[in-house]
Amino acid sequence: MRLPKPLLDILARRLVQSLTEAGVLSSEHPERTREKVARLLEADLAVEDALTEEARLLLVRHHAALKDSEAEMHRLLARMKGELAARRGYVLSTGPERLSREKILDLVRQTVALFLADPDVEYFVPQEDLRSAVQRAFEREVARDEARRAKAREKVLKIRRGIPEGSGEFEALFQQFYRELLEKEG
Repeated sequence: MRLPKPLLDILARRLVQSLTEAGVLSSEHPERTREKVARLLEADLAVEDALTEEARLLLVRHHAALKDSEAEMHRLLARMKGELAARRGYVLSTGPERLSREKILDLVRQTVALFLADPDVEYFVPQEDLRSAVQRAFEREVARDEARRAKAREKVLKIRRGIPEGSGEFEALFQQFYRELLEKEG
């Protein structure tokens, strides 16, 4: 998955909570609404994982003769994945555990559609204002996640041994500290 599950749960919870507190919407069953948003995010991002796997399998099947560098295979995989996504009208993220602006806007569109179709949700603003409020809430949560990542990175850099950035050990420790920060908030 492109984003860790605990982050999806935090995003969904804070999104529904901030919109409710701002008086933009209310839900008869806020926990159920949060779960629907989390499932929507998870399902959408699972599509990207499936596209990655499909592109990888296509490349392996049709380009078995390609035994060049891994960098070449990586570029071909990205291009194949982009073509598959374009054919299906799917908006890709920018990278692992990152959401592009286009992806955020796509998720905002899907989330607003979910709220509009959900009989448990009542909204108190025009649809365009609802979309803007959902977008601002998403962007706030993405910024919070960037701060979490910066904090985890800083924590690894403060280790006295001077672990080189980009090394396997650095990445493992970064992921461990990042997950701990997510669990604290979850």
